[in-house]
Amino acid sequence: MLLMKFKNMFTRRSASIKRDIRPYWIHFIDHNPGCVEAENEENAKQIALKITGAEVTSCNILPYPADPRINKLSECPSFCYDAEHCKGRTSCPKRPACSE
Repeated sequence: MLLMKFKNMFTRRSASIKRDIRPYWIHFIDHNPGCVEAENEENAKQIALKITGAEVTSCNILPYPADPRINKLSECPSFCYDAEHCKGRTSCPKRPACSE
């Protein structure tokens, strides 16, 4: 009985899990940089271009979302306070981390 409850709980939870969304720091031509949440770098570039209409010059992963946010797909707050310093990293290099 306990195993069945666990199996049902896991099945419901698995169905509700969204795709793996990551924050990316995007630089543009003639537009201020911003954070885009997407599944991968290519999708982040496409989303940024579609929303801003500006050509993307670089796209780097961030450890956490940062402001300004161009789109918001996750419930995660904007923990990253220095996106220019943290871009290209998957964990916060500061001690203590911005998320603490």
